[in-house]
Amino acid sequence: MLYLLIAFVILLLLVTGTRGLSLLLGLGINVIAVIALLILIADGFNVLITTAIIAVIILVVAIYMNVENSSTANISFKTSLMITFVILLITMPLLYWASTQGMGVEDQEELEGFSLAAGVSFPQLAIATIIINSLGVISETSVAITSGLNEIVLNKPTLTSKEIYDDGFSVGNKILSTQTNTLLFNFFATTFPLFFLMNSIHFNFGDIINDKIFVTEVLTTVICTIGVILTVPITAWFVSRENQKKSAAK
Repeated sequence: MLYLLIAFVILLLLVTGTRGLSLLLGLGINVIAVIALLILIADGFNVLITTAIIAVIILVVAIYMNVENSSTANISFKTSLMITFVILLITMPLLYWASTQGMGVEDQEELEGFSLAAGVSFPQLAIATIIINSLGVISETSVAITSGLNEIVLNKPTLTSKEIYDDGFSVGNKILSTQTNTLLFNFFATTFPLFFLMNSIHFNFGDIINDKIFVTEVLTTVICTIGVILTVPITAWFVSRENQKKSAAK
């Protein structure tokens, strides 16, 4: 593990040069932020409020420490915050209706003899998990679309707001396919052991779609994908609005 971490640091510095130091610093801060989130939740702090604060910190570090253009960073940050709030509104009723929070039947043997009175709201914990899981892909998508649109506006300053908005969809569609595939592959990679377990104990289709762990992974993937899709029009709208303000000021 240590050798792999050293190899990662060396390769990152070789490829990115001195910029790799800021990337490592940002990565370290976000790792500490996530660990702090776990500790605070375990100590009894409100799950949703603590997650919201940590989510803002993660977005600030992930965007402002890695994006040099201030306009791109500001738009990406506003978009990511808005999408995160939308995901929260989507996640709360979905988890309530699906009732996927808590432990699955696969965990029963390991949990025998232990008290399940953890003192933590499992529905809120499930919401926090989805929010933290979605931050990276949403901020990455927003930064990519904003950077691409700003380059287009820089090369074609006479574009109208509608043309910029349409170009945003064009750029977003290319990024969207990549991000969707990433989420899909991540879903399958995460659930491979679960699929093998289900196959070995002969789960039928009804058992699979009612399994807590499986449904949780499906919901997480679908909600994150919805967040990525919504990032495209919202980012395009912010960029076109920013360009409209600059044109009016001139």
